[in-house]
Amino acid sequence: MEMPRIAGPRSCSRRLRLAAGLACVCLAAGCASNNAPLVAVFPPPPEYPPEHAYTLDELTELAIYRNASLDVARYEAEAVQGLVDQVKALWLPAVRISLAGFVYDNNLDYDANVFNLTSLNIPLSGNYNFLSAASFVQILSTGGKRTSGLKQARMFAAIKKLEVLRLQDAVAFDVANYYHLVCLTSEIDDALEDAVRRLRVFRQVAESLTARGSLRASRLDALQADYFLSQLEQFQLFVRAGRHQAYHALRHYVGMDREQPLILKSVELPPAVTLDELVSRAAQLVKGFLARPELRQLDLFTKIRGEQVTFAKAQWAPNVVLAGGYTDVQGDEHSILGAIDGLIISLLVDIPIYDPARRGKLREALGLEQASLAFQREIEDLIALEIEVTAVDAQRALAAALKTARALQTAAEHYTATRQAYTRELLPAAAVVTAIGLDLLAKIQDAQARFAYQNARARLKRVTADREAQFGY
Repeated sequence: MEMPRIAGPRSCSRRLRLAAGLACVCLAAGCASNNAPLVAVFPPPPEYPPEHAYTLDELTELAIYRNASLDVARYEAEAVQGLVDQVKALWLPAVRISLAGFVYDNNLDYDANVFNLTSLNIPLSGNYNFLSAASFVQILSTGGKRTSGLKQARMFAAIKKLEVLRLQDAVAFDVANYYHLVCLTSEIDDALEDAVRRLRVFRQVAESLTARGSLRASRLDALQADYFLSQLEQFQLFVRAGRHQAYHALRHYVGMDREQPLILKSVELPPAVTLDELVSRAAQLVKGFLARPELRQLDLFTKIRGEQVTFAKAQWAPNVVLAGGYTDVQGDEHSILGAIDGLIISLLVDIPIYDPARRGKLREALGLEQASLAFQREIEDLIALEIEVTAVDAQRALAAALKTARALQTAAEHYTATRQAYTRELLPAAAVVTAIGLDLLAKIQDAQARFAYQNARARLKRVTADREAQFGY
């Protein structure tokens, strides 16, 4: 559930200027309804059959429901709501009933000297004594301290809920990043496997021509192919190990058990899109800046600091409490104890006259309020800079992806032309090995460029709070 944004006039105007350039500790708690659950029950995650092949969107949705760090943040937010209930309880009376029993091995006596003439032992208790008491306390007024504390508690609860959204954005980015990393390593592995296959065919042809005494190939060509093959096979080991690590990291962020299979619907990176898509998203940057949960958290944190100033000023106000109690004491056949019972009503007025620490607390609250305002301006500038830099990085990554796509096409044409020229005995055999290497390099660079673009695109979605799944709390 998305929390409402709270911002003062000065904060709003400043953010609008920044967006145009882009083109807590507190008192807490309350009384819960008798029908409300004590622990929040969050929506269950979607269910898929064991053999289901997951897309990136489905993995992101599962992570939002099942990631352990998000569950921690959600239940912490629910715990803070309990503090809000405690503060709300200050408006209601507190009622208690106490029962106690005492047993003595002998009567407790009081030795009294009557008129300095004779001494009497007056019994104070019997052997068996029972005490029953009832009391209630109602706070009538605190001079605004209760109201200020409740405001702080509610804002702190909203901050914790926004923390869930902030973590949700981070988890979604991590899922996308590791998913694309699995796709990248899979594509590089496929390109390496294709290059290895071509080199082995070339090596067999070179050895066959050398054995027949042809001048089109020599032993050096076979040795060159063998060396290139050994290098590619070593590279494959690193790539496959990286894919294994990325796969398990993806499983961790999605929140899947080790025994549960994780089958991906596709292990190919999406193709690079045109610049028109990125330009069309420029209008969303302003909206994304205002939607960042960090900025709304800063709003609330600054308001908490301001409310703490109000709370510190309220320390000069008196406290008024209505208290009452009923006591009944019974002893075994004890005439005095049997008569001790009654109701007591008290009105307590606590007026602070002199407290040397009050002025220091107010000065501290005023200083922290100004510090929070300065901190808010600093973070707003940093977030604006982050969005600007990420948008430029996404543009650069897209341009690089388009360039490498063209280079990939050129490398494929070069390999085809080299193989045809070698067949016609226009080029030496070494040129074929070079063409295979250039084609492999172009495939790897194209995959890396598309990975960089998808990563930058996911990062841009994170910094602009562009969420496809809305469940956060």
